[in-house]
Amino acid sequence: MTDEPWLARLTIEPLDRQKHGRAAFACGVDRIDNFLRNNAVRQAEQDHAKVYVAIEPPEPRILGYYALSPHAIDTQSLPLADQKKMPRVPTISAIYLSIIGVDQSVQNRGLGKLLLADALKCCVNAANITGGHFVVLDALNEDAARLYRRIGFVDLPSPDRPTRMLMTMAKVRAAVVAAACQV
Repeated sequence: MTDEPWLARLTIEPLDRQKHGRAAFACGVDRIDNFLRNNAVRQAEQDHAKVYVAIEPPEPRILGYYALSPHAIDTQSLPLADQKKMPRVPTISAIYLSIIGVDQSVQNRGLGKLLLADALKCCVNAANITGGHFVVLDALNEDAARLYRRIGFVDLPSPDRPTRMLMTMAKVRAAVVAAACQV
């Protein structure tokens, strides 16, 4: 169930060590909780990733978050039909959506979808400036993978990344435009 009035009150902003307390965040998945608590600030400050948090002003409590970072896809990892469409270079530019988490206290209210939509908009904005042919992610589980497939991500598994998925930036742009038209 989407809680539109509540979602409209939220703000998504860059993670700030001084403003946003991370210790209380708990989504129920240790890997996602631990990233926010232990690694997110350092990765953001060192420009390895940019982390964005959802809060309900004026409270700085983190209700959800996502992280984006630059990435590249090995051209040889793509299906042969797609390889033929790519420039003859070893890697293709991408943006990696490394993580999305929603605090257990606000799950099932639509925040995950809002965070994903915001992340995809950020990917389009970044690609408009620097390029980026794909958005890449590693689905947490099969339920998440089904959600990502519904919005247009396709599987690109590898031995070291069995849940790897990607979507072309052209499809991401189309999805962002379609979502904006529904507002």
